[in-house]
Amino acid sequence: MLRNKTIADPTPVYFKLQQEIQTKIEKGQWTPGQCILPERILAEIHKVSIGTVKKALLNLVHKGYLYRIQGKGTFVAGTTLRRESLRYYRFLRNFRDNEADLKIKLLELKKINGQQPHNRYLKIRSDQNLYEIRRLFFFKKNPIVYSISYLPQKMFQNLHEFPIYLFEKVTLYEALEKNYAVPTIYNHELFGATVADAKTAQLLQITDGRAVLFIEMLSFTYRDKPYEYRKSYCVTDERKVFNEI
Repeated sequence: MLRNKTIADPTPVYFKLQQEIQTKIEKGQWTPGQCILPERILAEIHKVSIGTVKKALLNLVHKGYLYRIQGKGTFVAGTTLRRESLRYYRFLRNFRDNEADLKIKLLELKKINGQQPHNRYLKIRSDQNLYEIRRLFFFKKNPIVYSISYLPQKMFQNLHEFPIYLFEKVTLYEALEKNYAVPTIYNHELFGATVADAKTAQLLQITDGRAVLFIEMLSFTYRDKPYEYRKSYCVTDERKVFNEI
């Protein structure tokens, strides 16, 4: 007859702690920029050694969930993209030119039914609804980019109730991180050329059927979760789109 034995959990203690902290960050319980508790206090709360805490935190630093400032503490990481790259579109005449200062105008923010390939790109069910955000970017008084973003409604509830300035004065990256604790970890972009349809041409003040630069982008947050699919139509007659890797 077999005796009942308690089977010990083989998962390392540091990894359990690491997963617990990671989950709190992903669920927004610990928000970007927040300073976490000192290692000694975390060790006391979780009844583990300081060495265990150090290893768990170090792993999360390497994964991009946390960052450290010498003499100040450990903080929850926000958007990992360089802040200067958060300006969406960076236009230059040449490599030594100053970056164009763009202004944003919100054209429309509305709820729409799910559609393809948008929902597939965002890895959500085909019947899940989306937010559609249409914006126009100006250099001086000239429209230079027409942008359409799609976000899952379920992930960003009540986004349509936010004030207009949130979409015109700060980048969408910053707005979503601040209000929904959803930082941008990385982007994927596709560059190509397309012909402007009548509506796009009218907004960009160009002739119908003219060739424009077409950019598709997916923005990802924690756990490789895509949260935004964006299509952009760019006029590049005088200035070119600059991308720094």
